[in-house]
Amino acid sequence: MDVITKNKLTNEPTTDNIIQCLLVGRGLTTQQEQFRFLNPAPVDLDYLYQYSGIPKENLVAGQSLLDSHLTANHDICIFGDYDADGVTATAVMYLGLSDYIKQKGSKSRLLPFIPDRHIHGYGLSKKAVDEILSGEAFKLKSQQQFSPKLIITVDTGIVAHDGIASFRKVGIDVIITDHHMMEDHLPPANHIIHTTTTSGAGVSWIFVSHLLGGTSSYLDLATIGVIADMMPLVGFNRSLVTAGLGALSSSSNVGFCALKNRMGIPTRLLTTYDISFGIAPRINAAGRIYSPLDALRLLCTQDQKTAIALADQIESHNLDRQALTDSALTHALEQDHTHKITTLIGPYHEGVIGLVAGKLVEQFNRPAIVLSESGNIVKGSARSVPGFNITSFLRGLSPPFLGLGGHEQAAGFSISSDSLEQLIAEVSELGDKVISDELLLKREFADLELPLSASTLSLAKALTKLEPYGLGNTKPRFLFKDLNVLEDRALGDAGKHHKLTLEQGGVTRSLLMFNTKYTHPINKLKQCIASIDVNIWNNKESVQLVANYVEI
Repeated sequence: MDVITKNKLTNEPTTDNIIQCLLVGRGLTTQQEQFRFLNPAPVDLDYLYQYSGIPKENLVAGQSLLDSHLTANHDICIFGDYDADGVTATAVMYLGLSDYIKQKGSKSRLLPFIPDRHIHGYGLSKKAVDEILSGEAFKLKSQQQFSPKLIITVDTGIVAHDGIASFRKVGIDVIITDHHMMEDHLPPANHIIHTTTTSGAGVSWIFVSHLLGGTSSYLDLATIGVIADMMPLVGFNRSLVTAGLGALSSSSNVGFCALKNRMGIPTRLLTTYDISFGIAPRINAAGRIYSPLDALRLLCTQDQKTAIALADQIESHNLDRQALTDSALTHALEQDHTHKITTLIGPYHEGVIGLVAGKLVEQFNRPAIVLSESGNIVKGSARSVPGFNITSFLRGLSPPFLGLGGHEQAAGFSISSDSLEQLIAEVSELGDKVISDELLLKREFADLELPLSASTLSLAKALTKLEPYGLGNTKPRFLFKDLNVLEDRALGDAGKHHKLTLEQGGVTRSLLMFNTKYTHPINKLKQCIASIDVNIWNNKESVQLVANYVEI
């Protein structure tokens, strides 16, 4: 195992020097850059217009078209997506437009549509568009004979040429709001509100903020989407999420509060970790396994009883998602993993194959493709390691894909079962040729090497100024070497968790280790990579280390 330290202190390991080294290591070399990072700008309308990447005139044009439909009292449909970013984007647009319609005194009716991944597939597919045009999509809704004259897409649409053209052909206007990569040729929408700066929910919130003339409404829900879609938490998104975490922690959204209560985190301040590993997976579970409308209804309801029932339902969905993932992963780990790209096909639920592929990458440190066969169509999901563009690799193969999209680290596709054997053979053969052994070496990274004595409570508190953490601004990890273990306490029934008392040069610290392969007792650590946290117990603060990697 290679352990690589990204930065090196050139002076004493004081709190100020360590923070300064971390900031420089994040590319923040000037005082002005560091000040802006440590003091994120407030996200008022002027900030959105200047830094979101969306020209104000595009927002104005979209508003003008919307106003014309509201004046005519036309029905309006919001077309969303089934992942956490898409669901929150849909909720933000639905709630924001509902407010705006009331402000304008319009009689326009508003309904959301989110495709079911099992029925419609992704995005503005032919089946989804046909159901909207025929009215099939709205036949079970309370609003009879709903027939939209305006479609507003959220978190989708920027490459949906055929779907947008189908709407425009029958006289339905379209406003695209999206954040995915544009192509050279754009769909024939009336107006496009687009930026890659933030997520789909972020774009939705920017448009709603422009319409309502302020930025406070629905920032809580938009923040979930930004974090869930792994947007880099620097610049614009850092400002948005900094304000948004506060909005989430004090949110009055009935459904979100019910979900927090169901999770057992009703009152404390929320972190990006809570969203990434708690809230977002639950919202995703609805769309992965059942219907994304369950999650959308939860975020949009005003009724307490309904919210509690939906929160219970979402929790049940998440447990099912976990069980399906665990079952699929157990089966997948039993298969052959000799090639440089792990390619597996099995009786996997298509809603969890991306999760399983990600777990395999973590386990074997090599790209993974997991396939779910259903009749004549095979669904695939791929995940990769840094330095290998899995989407470009797949696009270079000869079997014809029925659909393929993604980015460097992840891809999703469908293919005919007749082409499956050829696909697997080409992936294995070509992957073994083009992927170097060097690329697959397992490495662990730390920001800095420190003596144990530098891990002070003062430093732990100072590190909180670097929050919120996420992609582009990861939580600092520190390397410690040659540590004595004075005590090793087993935590949990299975004994997989450890609480160590470390000693070095007369200084002692507590270290938590979770889900380790090491048996008790541990007597010495050759090296350890850990975060430095503030632990609060009985209103008393102390410094605590949490291990990311240990070597004994």
